[in-house]
Amino acid sequence: MKVILKNYFFYLIFFYTIILIYFSLNVGITHDESHHNTVWLINKKIYSNYLLGTNYEILFPDFGMNFYGIGFQVFSIPFSFILNLITSKIEYLSNINVLIDKHPAIIILFIISGIYLKKIIDFITRDKFFSEICSIFFLLYPYILGHSFFNTLDVPFMSVWLICTYYIIKMSSLFLHTKMISNKDVIYLALLSGFLLSIRISGVLIFFEYLIFLIFIINNSGVSIFEFIKNNYKKIILFLFILFFLFISLHPNYWNDFSKIYYSILYMGQHIQTVCTLTLGTCMKAQNLPSSYIPIWLFFKLPIVILLGLLIFPIIEKKIFSNKNNIIILGSLLSSCIFIILNLIIFNVNLYDELRQILFLIPIIFIISMSFLFCFSRRLSLVLISSFILFFLIQNIKIFPYNYIWLNNFSTFTKINNIFELDYWGVSTKNIGNFINSKNIQSDECIISNRNDGIKIFLQNKMCFKKLNELHQKNHRPFYVALLERGLKKGLPNNCTNIHNESIKINFSDEKIIVAKVFKCD
Repeated sequence: MKVILKNYFFYLIFFYTIILIYFSLNVGITHDESHHNTVWLINKKIYSNYLLGTNYEILFPDFGMNFYGIGFQVFSIPFSFILNLITSKIEYLSNINVLIDKHPAIIILFIISGIYLKKIIDFITRDKFFSEICSIFFLLYPYILGHSFFNTLDVPFMSVWLICTYYIIKMSSLFLHTKMISNKDVIYLALLSGFLLSIRISGVLIFFEYLIFLIFIINNSGVSIFEFIKNNYKKIILFLFILFFLFISLHPNYWNDFSKIYYSILYMGQHIQTVCTLTLGTCMKAQNLPSSYIPIWLFFKLPIVILLGLLIFPIIEKKIFSNKNNIIILGSLLSSCIFIILNLIIFNVNLYDELRQILFLIPIIFIISMSFLFCFSRRLSLVLISSFILFFLIQNIKIFPYNYIWLNNFSTFTKINNIFELDYWGVSTKNIGNFINSKNIQSDECIISNRNDGIKIFLQNKMCFKKLNELHQKNHRPFYVALLERGLKKGLPNNCTNIHNESIKINFSDEKIIVAKVFKCD
C-alpha cells in the first residue's frame, strides 16, 4: 500500500492513458488525417525508390505536401502495429480504420508531455506534489485533451516542443551551477529538435527559445559568449550534426534538393489558406489577420485560473526573480512566449482554426502562470487548480468528443453560436454516421455532405453519396443533407426539413451549441 501511495501519480497516469486511448478510438475522422496519411504514403514510396531501387511515381496532390515531415508517422508505427494486433482479435474492433489507429500514438505523446510539464514545474518550485497536481490539471484541460484524440500534427509538435524545453532548462540550470554541459543532454536535445522539425518545419522557432536561454545564461553565469563557444564548440557541432541527420532522415523528399528546406520555411511562414476563422463574431481571414486575433483566442481559450496567474505577475515579480534559477527559467520562458507571439503578429503570419498553429505555446504559458500562482500562495494555488481539475473532469465527460471546442466561462457573456469557430475539424462525422445508420436510408436515397469520406467510414451499409456542390442540382428525392464544420449555414433547396442537430452545452451555460445538422429533402 505504501508503494502505491508513493507512486500514485504514475499509477494514475497509466490508467488515464488507457482510458484516453479508448476514447481516442471513438471519435470521428477529422479533415486533416487523410491529408497527413497521404503525405506518409508518398514518402514511403520515396524511401522505397532510394533504398530498395523501386520506381514509384512521386506526385503530391497538393504543392504544400512537399514540405510536410513524417516524424510523427514514423513514431506511430509500433503503436499502430500493437493496436491492430489487439483489435484484430476483437470482433467489434476489427474494422479500426487506418487513420484512427494513429490516435493512440498522439495520446502517448500527450501524456509524456504532461509528465515533462511536471518535471519542469518541479524544477522551478521544488514541490513534487504541486507539480503533480499541475500535470493532472494540464492533462485534463479540455481544449488540448480534445485535440489529443485526433490531431496528428499540432499535439505531437506541442509535446516534443515541451520535452525540448525541459532539456534546455536542465542544461541551463546545470551550466549555471557547474559551468558544464552534459554530452548526454546535448544528444537528447539534438534528437528531439530534429524530431520536432520533422513534424513541422515551423519548429525552427524553437531556436529563438534556445537563443533566449543562452542570453539569460550568459548574463547570469559570468561567462562571456566567446568563452562559452570556445569551451563548448565540440558539443555545438555534435548537436547540429545529430539534429540535421535526423531531420533529413525523416524528410526523404529533401534528399534530391536541400534547398527545399529554405523554401519550406518560406512557404509555411505564409501558408496559403483562404479560410477565415470566426472570432468574436468576425470572420477573420487567415491571410489578413488583425493584431487582436491571438490575444482574443488566448483570452477565451485559456482557463481563467491561468489568466489569473498571469495577471498577478506584477505583484510577485520581485519575489519570483530574486532567485537566479527563476530568472533563467521563467525569464527565458516568458521572453520566448512574448517574442514568438509578437513576431507572429508583426509579420502577419497566416494563422487559422483559432490557436492550433501555436498550440505549442500553451503548455509554456501554463508553466509560467502556475509558477506565478505558487509563488503568490501555495495553498491558494492548490485550491484553485484542484477545483478546476474537478470542473474539467465533469466537462470532458459532458462534451466528448467535442472537448477541443471548449472555451472558458467568459464565453457565457458573449455566447458561442455564430460568435466562435465550432467543430472545424469535423469530429462529428462518427455521430452523424451513427444517426444515418439509425434512419434505415434506402440505397437509392443519396446523402449530400461536405464531409462524405469522414461519414462513409462509420456507415453500416453502402449508400449513395454526392458532393456538396451538387446540392442545388436536380437530385432525386428524397435525399439527405449533412452539414458539418464550416458548412452549417449552407443554403438548402426547398422542402428540406431539419431532422437532427448534433449539439452540446459548454460550462454552466444553457446555450445549445450546434456543431452539425442533418436535413431530409422530400
